Parts: sequence; structure tokens; C-alpha cells
Amino acid sequence: MTTPTLNECIITVSGRPKIGKSTFASGFPNAVFAATEAGLNFLDVMEVQIQEWPRFKALIDELTRSPGASETLVIDTLDNLYLMCEEHVCQANGIAHPSDLGYGKGFTMVKNQFRLALTKASMLKTSDGKRMGLVMVSHAKEIEVETRTGKSVCWSLSLPNSARLTVEAMSDLLLFADIEGEERVLRTKPHRNWVAGDRSGKLPATIELSYDVLKKHLEG
Repeated sequence: MTTPTLNECIITVSGRPKIGKSTFASGFPNAVFAATEAGLNFLDVMEVQIQEWPRFKALIDELTRSPGASETLVIDTLDNLYLMCEEHVCQANGIAHPSDLGYGKGFTMVKNQFRLALTKASMLKTSDGKRMGLVMVSHAKEIEVETRTGKSVCWSLSLPNSARLTVEAMSDLLLFADIEGEERVLRTKPHRNWVAGDRSGKLPATIELSYDVLKKHLEG
């Protein structure tokens, strides 16, 4: 079985604020950023500002029809994108909150819209027919989890539970950006203190927060 290249993987990176997640994502080849918040001023990247959910869906359609030189789509951040999706569903149904529809219907509509759009994003192709890379950036938050020895605090994606589960399920690499000593690192393996995962099985538990280092470990 051939190991996928890094740019064929679906990657989610979360972590503490201002740790360098966007800078890390900017290292991917010919990246176009679906930017849902400010913070890219000092990065030399192609940026499409996303302020509403329909604009994100339109961007996916544009890249489907004409990817141009794009080789990677970076969603920065998932958190704001989810809120836009939720707001769009509420406006379309004349409600103030998904719970207003009752019986979980509103939340299901948001979940399905969000999942379908990310699925389409994960299936984009480059101009030469190769798979376009997908990098999804999320904030992280501390949550309380139950363990065999009691309660523990764990860093997790800062998304509602249904959206978080969708993103985790589709990600080949689920990376947590952290600080070890004075170094910025990526955690790649599950741990009681953070959410991470590596379906390739090729990555060390901790590596430098760097596209080039990640590529070297994965593609060797």
C-alpha cells in the first residue's frame, strides 16, 4: 500500500492562541486561505475573505470549476466558519437559534450543512487532477473529561460537539500545536491532556511546528 503524500492528507491543526497555526499552514504548497478572521497580515498567502456561509460555499464551487494554481485549501478558522453556517441556517428558517425548531431539527440542519461543505472541500482536485490538500485550523479550548482515576482537563477543538466529531472523523492527521520548553511543537498522538491523532502511524509523538519537518517524517 502506497503511503499518501502530505498534501493528499486531510489535516486539522488546533492549539493555543498565537502559537503559529496559520504560519504553519502557510507552508503548504500554493495555499489559498479561506480566511474567516483577521490575522494573516504578515503572511505572504493568497487570501479569500469569508464573512458569510454562502461565500464559503461559492469558493468551493469556484475551486471545483477552476482551481488555477491552488494546491491546498486552508480553512482558517473552522470555529468562525461553523458560526457562519449556524447563522445562515437560522436566517434561512426565520429563527434566532437552532434550538427554536425543536426536536434537534435545527442542530441537525447545521450539522449536515457543515459536514457536506467540508466533504466537498476534501474532494477538490488541482488543475492536473491530483487531490488538493485540505488544512483546517481550529482554536483549542480546555474541557473536563472523565478518566479512570477521576476528572482531567484536556485541550480539544473549540467546536460544538457534533462539528468536532465530524472534523475528527474526517482528519488523517489531527495535530495539536503546543509549547515544550521554549520550542513550538506539534503533538501527533492521543493523550489525556490533548486531542491528537496520526492515521499514518509514521509520526513521532512530538515534532517541530514546521511544514518541512512534518513532510520529512511523513514522506521520509
